[in-house]
Amino acid sequence: MARKTPEQLAREFEGRKAKGLAKGAAAYWPNVMANAVLKLTAAGGEISREALLEQLGRDAGSPDVEVRSGAEEAIARLRQALAKGA
Repeated sequence: MARKTPEQLAREFEGRKAKGLAKGAAAYWPNVMANAVLKLTAAGGEISREALLEQLGRDAGSPDVEVRSGAEEAIARLRQALAKGA
């Protein structure tokens, strides 16, 4: 069995760490959803499906792993709820 270089080990560790952060951050989606509603309310905008999905889409572009993963999970759950309601 070939030995891995320190660079390979570091890359694998970072990958596992990022995956774990993303997985744990998916539980953060209720907070991201609440923040999106608060942002829309503070801006004086109407809280509609489109506006909420747009705000969550902006949050999904965040460089922060927790916010990005939480926003992606919130979008998925919102779309699922909208599909069930239709």
